[in-house]
Amino acid sequence: MELVVWNAARRLAVLVSGALALLGAAVAYDRRLGVLSGATAGLALALLLVALVPLLRASQFLRTMTVPPKTPAPSMVYRANPTAGDTDERDRVERSATHQSAVAFLLLALAGSLAVVAAAAR
Repeated sequence: MELVVWNAARRLAVLVSGALALLGAAVAYDRRLGVLSGATAGLALALLLVALVPLLRASQFLRTMTVPPKTPAPSMVYRANPTAGDTDERDRVERSATHQSAVAFLLLALAGSLAVVAAAAR
C-alpha cells in the first residue's frame, strides 16, 4: 500500500511541475501576468516545494524497508523466528511512509488545482 501511495504522489508531483512549467512558459511568451494568476501560481509553486519534503521522507522510509531482516545466529536457526521482532518495526515504518506519502499527495492535489486556477485566470 505504501508503494502505491508513494508512486501516485511522485507522479502527481511530475504532473504539477509540468503544469507549472507550461504556465511559466505561457507567461514568459506573453509577458503578462495578472494578480490572481500570479498569486495562485505562486501558491501552487510553494505547495509543490513544501510537498517535496514529505515525499523525500517517504522515499527514505521506503529505502529502509528494503534492507533485509537480520538473520538469527546459526545456533538459533531452528528455535527462533527471524521476523518476530522486526514486524513491529516494519509496520511502524510502513505507516510512516504511507502517512508521509498521503500528506505529499494532499499538498500536490491542492497545488494542481491551484495551477489549473492560475491557467484559467490567465
